[in-house]
Amino acid sequence: MHDIDRLVAGIAPDPGPGRTPLAGELLEEITSLPPSEPGPRRRWPAMRRGVRRWVAVPVLAVLTAALSFGVAQAPASAALDIELVDGHYVITVNDLMADPEVYEAELRARGLDIALRLVPTSASLTGQMFVINDLDLLRSGEPVPAEGPIATIDGPGPCRRLTGCPVGLKVPVDFDKKAEVTLGRRARPGERYKMPPGIAMYGEPLHCVAYINRTVAEIRTILLDRGVTPSFISPGQGSRPSAPGDWFVHDGVMAADGQALLLVGPERRTSHHPPQPGC
Repeated sequence: MHDIDRLVAGIAPDPGPGRTPLAGELLEEITSLPPSEPGPRRRWPAMRRGVRRWVAVPVLAVLTAALSFGVAQAPASAALDIELVDGHYVITVNDLMADPEVYEAELRARGLDIALRLVPTSASLTGQMFVINDLDLLRSGEPVPAEGPIATIDGPGPCRRLTGCPVGLKVPVDFDKKAEVTLGRRARPGERYKMPPGIAMYGEPLHCVAYINRTVAEIRTILLDRGVTPSFISPGQGSRPSAPGDWFVHDGVMAADGQALLLVGPERRTSHHPPQPGC
């Protein structure tokens, strides 16, 4: 579960070092559920050519390997837009619902061994991209550098995500590693998220709400008033619909549209997340 824990750290970073057992408990409940059937496709906005941020996030290997999507295959020419610019392939995704084999065939034709995976998520994370620059290195257990040769390209305008707002990739033409890119697509009605957003992210129900270390009773009331049904998880226990009202909320993610999963316990948490952008 260490790869999933790193995803949690990317969505809602913790000030402390390394993974936390509580984060693993929280995400295990969500990621153990299978994906639903596919729905209508969505398209990404046009890409801005400037590169704002280099990202090499060694996450989601476990998640994406477990996913399979029985979607209809789109024509290869419609799946990706790939341009050669200054010794780099500039890649944008035209069809978030195409079969991953379609993407990979287009990339292999240019000598790139890059797997593209699609996972359901909320509106706030649709289009979010996580990059593993060296999949073989990750699988070997060796440390993966924080930066790598594959760059993400952010869209125009302000970004309210801690992890950036990418709309494309910039890959050196001589890139010779095995890489993996995971993309967030909009979840269909009733589908559980495989890229769960932090509950306080921009666009989510507790954005700008100081919810950590408040009681279960307080946060449950706020969520219900906002049309969100909470479930609760604590160390050593699976998800359940209720928890003691005087327990404290330690963390939280959205598990599906209108459904939250809160990590709770009888004691206060000793650290807090940094404030979200826009608060």
